[in-house]
Amino acid sequence: MTVLLVDLGNTALKWSVLGSEEEPKTVVHRAQSHFKKDLYAAWLALNPTRVVGCTVAAPALAFSATKFFNDHRIPWEWVRPQKVFESDEVVLENRYANPMQLGADRWHAALGAVHAAPGESLLVVHTGTATTVDSIEMTAPGRYAFAGGRIAPGITLMQKGLFEGIPTLPDAMGEATDLPKSTADAVVTGLIDAQVGLIVRAKHVFERTAGRPVRVIMAGGAAAYLAPHLRQEVPDLLVHHNLVLRGLAARAAQKEEKENHR
Repeated sequence: MTVLLVDLGNTALKWSVLGSEEEPKTVVHRAQSHFKKDLYAAWLALNPTRVVGCTVAAPALAFSATKFFNDHRIPWEWVRPQKVFESDEVVLENRYANPMQLGADRWHAALGAVHAAPGESLLVVHTGTATTVDSIEMTAPGRYAFAGGRIAPGITLMQKGLFEGIPTLPDAMGEATDLPKSTADAVVTGLIDAQVGLIVRAKHVFERTAGRPVRVIMAGGAAAYLAPHLRQEVPDLLVHHNLVLRGLAARAAQKEEKENHR
């Protein structure tokens, strides 16, 4: 059996088959569709038995993919968040006020994180179009709770808003420094500090409320850029990509397990 995993985000689509989620294929789409013919041919060649996907953006692309699956009679599921995920290894409780309102990408990134870094309370940072910072508390061995989280513009969106709001700023991007002495350097440093400050603040608050140390785990398109700066404040930072796909893999494996026990 071949289970296709699909993570459709705001600017990129990642996919893999179950068991290979650490080595996904990536298509940067930016809401365009020129890549669909080659992508669908690659999917069809896999002869998938079913699809487990997560989509929070690009509805036209999600509709197109769904039509493709239907046309080829491939069972599909665009998964949603859950009140609780439970397997033999992990239990993750959703403590959002309205559990179904939580973004499916944030839920599955959290699920992927507890599989990637078990045995710790985690601050799960995903750096994409938006930066999300979610608190995952370990309540007992193998048991976790999505305790809450934060959403802010990602660094690219923050930069775009700054330049659009203040047209007189120079277009050239500078370098991050401790004491910026040019406007270009000041902009870059301010953008990075805003992201790092958000994460560090969330970590301090979570550690205070949880009463225990918290490990920061980061993923997403801007992770490689932000990680060196964040490590100055959080030396034990863990960068682990493809958390959403890892969470989708856990969901797919959970369903396989249930069907095998019928």
